[in-house]
Amino acid sequence: MKTVVRVVLAVMVLAAAPLMAHAQVREVLPTDVRPQAYDLHLIPDAEHLTFKGEVKITVDIAASTNTVTLNANRLSFDRAVIDADTASARVALDSKLQRATLTFAKPIAKGRHVLTIDYHGDIGKTTLGFFAMDYDTAAGKRRTLATNFEPASERDFMPSWDEPGLKANFTLTVDAPENLLPVSNMPIASSEKLAGGLARTHFQTSPKMSTYLIYFGLGDWERITNVVDGVTVGVVVPRGETEKGRYALGEASRILHFYNDWFGTKYPLPKLDLIAAPGEIQGGSMENWGAIFYSSEHLLFDPKFSTESDRQLVFLVVAHEMAHQWFGDLVTMAWWDNLWLNEGFARWMQTKAAVELHPEWRTGLQAMAIYDGGKRADAGAGTHPIVQPVLTAEQADEAFDSITYNKGAAVITMLEAYAGPDNFREGVRRYMKAHAYGNTVDVDLWSQVQAASGKPILEIEHDFTAQTGLPLLRVTQTPSHGGAEVLISTGRFFANAADGEGEKVPLWHIPLTLEGENRDILLTSGNETRQTAAHAAPVLVNAGQKTYARALYAQKDFDGLAARANGLSAVDQLGLLYDAWALGEAGYEPVSDTLEFASALPADADPIVWRQGVNILVGISAAYGDDPRRAAFDAYARRTLTPLAARVGWDTKPGEDAAISTLRTTLLGALGRFGDASAIAEARKRFANHSALDPGQRRTVIAIVARNATPQEFDQLLAMVRATPDTLQRQRLLEAMAQVSDPALAARVLDIAIGPDTPAGLAPGLVANVAFGHPDLAWNFVQAHDAKGDIHTDFVTRIRMVSGVASASADPARADALKAWADKNVDPGSQRPVTAAIAEIKRNASFRADRLGPLSAWIASHGG
Repeated sequence: MKTVVRVVLAVMVLAAAPLMAHAQVREVLPTDVRPQAYDLHLIPDAEHLTFKGEVKITVDIAASTNTVTLNANRLSFDRAVIDADTASARVALDSKLQRATLTFAKPIAKGRHVLTIDYHGDIGKTTLGFFAMDYDTAAGKRRTLATNFEPASERDFMPSWDEPGLKANFTLTVDAPENLLPVSNMPIASSEKLAGGLARTHFQTSPKMSTYLIYFGLGDWERITNVVDGVTVGVVVPRGETEKGRYALGEASRILHFYNDWFGTKYPLPKLDLIAAPGEIQGGSMENWGAIFYSSEHLLFDPKFSTESDRQLVFLVVAHEMAHQWFGDLVTMAWWDNLWLNEGFARWMQTKAAVELHPEWRTGLQAMAIYDGGKRADAGAGTHPIVQPVLTAEQADEAFDSITYNKGAAVITMLEAYAGPDNFREGVRRYMKAHAYGNTVDVDLWSQVQAASGKPILEIEHDFTAQTGLPLLRVTQTPSHGGAEVLISTGRFFANAADGEGEKVPLWHIPLTLEGENRDILLTSGNETRQTAAHAAPVLVNAGQKTYARALYAQKDFDGLAARANGLSAVDQLGLLYDAWALGEAGYEPVSDTLEFASALPADADPIVWRQGVNILVGISAAYGDDPRRAAFDAYARRTLTPLAARVGWDTKPGEDAAISTLRTTLLGALGRFGDASAIAEARKRFANHSALDPGQRRTVIAIVARNATPQEFDQLLAMVRATPDTLQRQRLLEAMAQVSDPALAARVLDIAIGPDTPAGLAPGLVANVAFGHPDLAWNFVQAHDAKGDIHTDFVTRIRMVSGVASASADPARADALKAWADKNVDPGSQRPVTAAIAEIKRNASFRADRLGPLSAWIASHGG
C-alpha cells in the first residue's frame, strides 16, 4: 500500500514524530473466537450509494460463551444468529474501537459454529473502505465501485476479525448489473442471470488470507490477459482504454516470471489482475491478493501522452505491488509493528526487478533517492524505529511513512550487500517456504538470512530497526606509506546539527566499505576506528554507497574528493552530492560545499547525477521563500544550468539514453522555475502547437507555461482540462497548473481542486502542490474548507494534508496554528505527522536565519 508517497504525504518523508500512545496495550480483539472462513453475499446499489450483505462466518470457539466480539465500523446489523438458531443476538456497537459485541440468549458451546449476520451500510466517496469513484468518458458519466482496506478499513465493508494475524478463507457472491464487470481476488466460478438486468456472480474460494487483502470492484471495465507460468495475468481498465493497459500487462508478465524464480516459490493463485482506478486512491495503489488496485497513473501508459518517467513509474509500482504478493500476502507480518516486512521489502524489490529486467534505466542508481528519503526522515526530531509499537488502527495507518518504506529499503540494501546477494536470496527462499500462508515477525526472516550467510545479520538488523537515528561517520585522513590512514568516529546525524549537541549515540554495528578495499569492515559506534587503506588520501568511505549512514569529511579531504569527482563512479558522485546537501542544510558544513562539488562534476556525468544536482538548486531556491536575495541565487542557477541545457537540448534524439529524457524534463522545468527568459519564450512558442509534440516535450512545455502562466494561458490550460474526459491527462494538467507562480491563479487552482473538474482522490495532492509555492495561501484555504468537508479525504490523509501544507512554511506562528488545529481535531496518539511538520517549519526557519547569509555571500563572490 501507499506505493508512491505523493506531495500530500511529503511531511512523512521529512520526519516522523515519537509515538504518543494513548493506550497502554494493543487494541486487539478477544482471542476466544477465531474465524476460519467467510462466505459473503453482497448486493451493492451504486446509484444510491448503499449496500446489503449477508455473511456466514465459520468460527472456532475456545470455550462456551454467549458473546462474540468482532470488528465493524459504520455498519448496521439487521440480524445475527448462530448455527440454526433463529433468535437474533443483541448487538452493541463501539464506534471508538470499531467493534460490535453480539450477545446471544443461550451460551454457544465450545467448537466450530457458523455465525450468520445480515447487515447494511453506505458506500463512501473517499477512497478508503468501500467507495464510489465517478469519472467522465466520451459516452458520459460513469461510476466505479471498489474497496481499499489497508490497514483497518475492511470492517467498513463486512463484520469480521480485521487483524492481519487472523487469516481465513474468503468466498464472495455478488448481485450486480449484468453489463458491469465484477472483480475479486479469485476467478469467477459461475454466474447466473437474475431479474431486472442483474447477474449473480460466484467467485472461487481464496486461500487463507488477511482481511485487509480482500478486494471487490465493479465497473464498466474491459480486461486483457496473458498466461504466464500457468497463471492468467490480467489488466482491467475502464472501457475503451485497453491500449493504455498493454504496457503494464507486458511488464507484469515478465515480472511474474522473474519473481517466481527469485522467490523460489511460485505465485499460488490461478489469476492475478491489475485494476486501474479512474483517479487517485488513498495510498497510491493496494496489493490485494490476486486483484491489485492501482491509481491510474501507476498502471496506465498512453504512448501518445505518457513520458519516459511515466514508463518507469508504471514499471516500479507494478513491481512493488506484485512483490507484495509474496511479502505481505503469502507471508504476512503478525502485527503492524513489523509493517516493514511488507513495505520496506516491496520498495527494495521494485529496484531489484528493474535492475534485472531493465538494466538500461540504471534504477539502482536512481534508488539513491529512496535511500536519501529514508535518511531525511530518520534525521528529524521525531523519528521512530522501523519496528515500532503500534497500538491502534490509527497508529497502524501512521506507520506507512518514509521510515517504514525508504529507511526499510535502505537497510535491506545494506544487509543484502553484507550477506552477499546469493546468500540473501537463499535466506528469503527458506523464509517463504517455512512461513507460506502464515504470519511472521522480523527475526523469522533475518535468522534465515544469517543461517545462509554465516554473518551476524541479526545483530546488525536489530541495531538499525529497533533503534532510531542515522549514523554520521566523521572522517579524517592522513597519508601513510603511499596509502592513507583513515580515522572514523561515529555520531548521529540530525536535520539540524544543533539538535545533536549532547545527544547519546546509539550502539550500531555498521558494515562499511572503503574505496579500493575488498574486505568487510564492521564498525561499532561509540568507538573510534582507525583503518589503513591502500588508496591514496583522500579515501572515499562508504564506497558504493550501500551503508546506511552519512559521511562528514574534514574540509581538506572533501575538497580533495571534489577535485577528483570526474574519476569517481556515478553512485559515489551521487552519494557525495546527497550527503553534501544534507550536511549543508543541517549546518554541519557550508551549503556552498554542495555547489562547489556540483560544479566539479564532469560535463559527461551520468544524467541521473546531474538531475539530482538540478533538484538541489530548485530546493535551495525554494528555501529562500520571498527573500529578495533569491533573485541573485536564481541568476546563479540559470548561469550554471544554461550550458547543460544547451547540450541536452529541447528535442529528443534517436536512440538517446532514457535518463537524458528525464533529465531534460527536470532541467528545462527548473530553468522555467528560475525565470529563464529564453526557456520560457521557447516553451510558449512550442505550446502554440503542443498537440504535435512528443509526450516528454509536451509535458515539459506545459509545465513551464503553467508555472509562468498569464491569466489567458491559465484559461487555455483549464479549457484543455475540461475538453478531455481522460482522467490521467486531466491529472497531469492540473498538477502542472498547481505549480503556477501567480498567487491569484494559484487561488483558482485551489478552488478547482475541490470542484467537478478534478479526478477522484486528487484534491489533497493539488492543495499540497500549491502549498510548495504559496504556503500561506494554501494554509488559509485549508482552514476555510477543511471543517466543511469540502476536501473529500479520509481521516489519516486529512491529517497528512493539513500537516504537509503547514510544513511548507518557515513562519513559527504556523507551527503554533498547526498545533492548535491538531489539538482540536486529532487524538494525541495520532499526531505524528503534526509533530513532524512542526519540526520541518522550525528547520525551514533555521535555514533562512542561519544558512542563507553565508550562502548569499558565496553567490555574490561567484558573480551573483
